[in-house]
Amino acid sequence: MALSVRNVTRRFGGVTALRDIDLEVPPGARHAVIGPNGAGKSTLFRVVSGEYPPSEGTIELGGRPTLGLPPDKVAALGLARSFQTSSLFTENTVRENVLLAVMAHTRARRDMWRPLAAHKDAAALADAALERMHLSGRANALASVLSHGEQRQLELAMVLAQSPRILLLDEPLAGLSTVERGEVMALIQGLPRDLTIVLIEHDLPFCLAFADQVTVLSNGERLVTGTPDEIRSNDAVQAVYVGTVLERQAREAAPETLQPPVLKVQQLKAAYGSAVALENVSLEVRPGEVVAVLGRNGMGKTTLLTTLMGWRKPLGGSVELQRQDVTGLTPAQLSARGLALVPQGRRVLAELTVDEELRLAARPGKWTLNRVYETFPRLQERQRSLSTTLSGGEQQMVAIGRALLQNPRVLLLDEPTEGLSPLLVTVVRDVLLTLQASGETILLAEQNLDLALTVADRVYVLDHGTVVFEGPAAELIHNRALVQDLMGV
Repeated sequence: MALSVRNVTRRFGGVTALRDIDLEVPPGARHAVIGPNGAGKSTLFRVVSGEYPPSEGTIELGGRPTLGLPPDKVAALGLARSFQTSSLFTENTVRENVLLAVMAHTRARRDMWRPLAAHKDAAALADAALERMHLSGRANALASVLSHGEQRQLELAMVLAQSPRILLLDEPLAGLSTVERGEVMALIQGLPRDLTIVLIEHDLPFCLAFADQVTVLSNGERLVTGTPDEIRSNDAVQAVYVGTVLERQAREAAPETLQPPVLKVQQLKAAYGSAVALENVSLEVRPGEVVAVLGRNGMGKTTLLTTLMGWRKPLGGSVELQRQDVTGLTPAQLSARGLALVPQGRRVLAELTVDEELRLAARPGKWTLNRVYETFPRLQERQRSLSTTLSGGEQQMVAIGRALLQNPRVLLLDEPTEGLSPLLVTVVRDVLLTLQASGETILLAEQNLDLALTVADRVYVLDHGTVVFEGPAAELIHNRALVQDLMGV
């Protein structure tokens, strides 16, 4: 096997990120690894590449064990990888970036006195890689002036110039525009068939068109491995992505939903450097509504909420809160105007007890410390404990309570069930239902479709940073085919 992963487990303290993972990739195969956020995909790549040692299990490259080898020694065995965020020498030219990647695997890396141009053999490999990636015409440009798509092409040229036997590609299409995505897709499809490729990518149609075999991870465990057709027809896989879409009675619109929107977003644009994340997103949230933002991994849900909260400056469009333009305000200004965010990952404060963290967030209003403790009795029991010592579910309660104590006009919730056990997901669901019944106005970004549709009045679905569906939650609850089309595998 080109790559053999057997019974690999990886723990971070008390958190198990990977559990008993098996993966067999023969030479020349094209293998995709997919799964929802927090499934363990990038952790698996880090373990395979030597960045993280496995807590248990073994890894072999071409039959050679890699246990205990650092990343540079693993790379010397013929493994190369790309990263979710391009890592380039931005003040060097395109050609120099590729030259440095080539020389990292030769004795020339120790020759610090000769100019790069003097390394003829390395230059030939670099030029061949640039030509394959359609970058020959940009060879003398600084890497800093490349578009995001060109940076992806350069990163691919850098790994190909190392003549790897196994290539790990981590979300190579992330943040690309439609045109750039098509170009990079074609380049990846055109890579030589004798190169073994393992791909992580949230663009599921591309994954299923590219791969010979697909492994699905969920909650750090391998759910199934099979051909693309087998993955499409697997009920367990579909449940991971779109849930069971439980039949329930849709909520009847409350009178408050007829009022003007308390939050209005028009043509919002956002990016990470040159990587487009949101493109002309528009939505409305009315008083007392729960609005869910849905979509596959990497489609812009978190970027939307963090941009609304001022953590990222929008590149275009407008945001109105209570009919006032708040576009581009700082997080502190937006908080004072009535926005509160429960961030992805909870972000509890180190060295503070539960009670201290909650008191620090409190502002006058209907949500008092006593009311939060009544809503979350477990927090009252743990109020003298450090927030960082709590379980994931308890930390999520702290994060929600902390936001409620700011008494916001609109509560932004970003993936509140990520990384939680099924039991704790039920606890968070019950909390959201309680908030819904109390008339809170909520904009929820959530990958757990069943939970989102249980609490939402209306939904927006994002695909590659654009809104592709908006409507009542009931339309998705009763239309399995539409759900499958929008978010399925």
